[in-house]
Amino acid sequence: MGEKKLMIKSSCVNNDGLVNLDWDDASRSAFHPIWLRDNCSCNECGDPAIGYRALRLTSLDLNCKPKSLDTDLSNLLITWQDGHESCYTSTWLREHDYQDQMRRARAFKPIIWDDSFRQNPPVYDYAAIASGDSNFLDLLKQVRDYGLCFIRNAPAEPGIVESLGLRIGFPQESNFGRVQDLIFDPGKRSIGNDVKALKLHTDEPYRASPPGILMFHCISNDQTGAGSSTFMDGFEVADRLRDHDAEGFAALCDYAQVFRRHFAGDVDLIAKFPILSVDEFGNVCGVRINDRVAAPLAIPPEQMVVYYRGLQYLLKQSEDETLAVNLTLQPGDIAVFDNHRVLHGRTDLTVDGKRWLQWVQIERGDFHSKLRILADKLAQSRDDNPLLKGAYGSF
Repeated sequence: MGEKKLMIKSSCVNNDGLVNLDWDDASRSAFHPIWLRDNCSCNECGDPAIGYRALRLTSLDLNCKPKSLDTDLSNLLITWQDGHESCYTSTWLREHDYQDQMRRARAFKPIIWDDSFRQNPPVYDYAAIASGDSNFLDLLKQVRDYGLCFIRNAPAEPGIVESLGLRIGFPQESNFGRVQDLIFDPGKRSIGNDVKALKLHTDEPYRASPPGILMFHCISNDQTGAGSSTFMDGFEVADRLRDHDAEGFAALCDYAQVFRRHFAGDVDLIAKFPILSVDEFGNVCGVRINDRVAAPLAIPPEQMVVYYRGLQYLLKQSEDETLAVNLTLQPGDIAVFDNHRVLHGRTDLTVDGKRWLQWVQIERGDFHSKLRILADKLAQSRDDNPLLKGAYGSF
């Protein structure tokens, strides 16, 4: 059943000039007149949701006032002093109420991993995902809420992960290409070809916009089990730091780390962002954890000791094997995860082992767009609120 639709009991202009609404659940909202006037979506003003907006803020009086208010339970009707008429539905007003408690209630809160999730992460059969939208939408919701899921029994052949990614959005291209192949070759020099374990990390924090949703497809793998994939909830380790050392946590949120990756003659990427990002209510919403590509730190001297203390604890948590999902991807397995949240790595490789992963990255905005589009298509409830902004700094 859908959520009960609230009705407007009464409306008035209070002593501060705000428009008060009393709801039938005994709550009250207050709106600034200029906000209401700016958000009029009548035919004359236009609707920004569809890219049409005739009204310009520059044409409005910042001190505009209602001439009259009227309500019919489901709508607030305003006639402005200049004669313009606006109508706002009760549903729209409730969804966009900007009182602190309402904004806090709407803030997206991901589900932090626990032992139950680590022991049984969500797994989908490729045939079920490929056959329709319902299971595919459920998969996307799992990635939204937990940051990670797996697909089994996909064809172990090149191109499958690109086709799957295109169901969400256009794969992002980079200097590595559109579809990227990670083929173990000990004769080549790269971190992916090092036989030693690859520490848990998020990918490419040296980009202003790091990869969003990553999809790793195993085409072949060492049958001895060497080269197992590991995943960890970056939000969980960040929350552990906050519980252990609030000052260290704040330092990693407040001060930016420079990340750099230089490929001679190709790219020289440098980005400066906090390792931890939080929203306006302090909820962790993104991480950039990859000390392998960290440039020298440059922050106020008095913060250096606290910062390093917090960073060391965070990295120690990321090495705690009890917090990780550890499995060997078999040919046909696909891992789907949010790179702004989930750390990934692998165990040691055998020198003569075989390992071929093909992967694509999808922009997070396209991912959340597909969530809404499929929810509409399947007549399911949809969320119009912005979801996690990712690892772009704190509010």
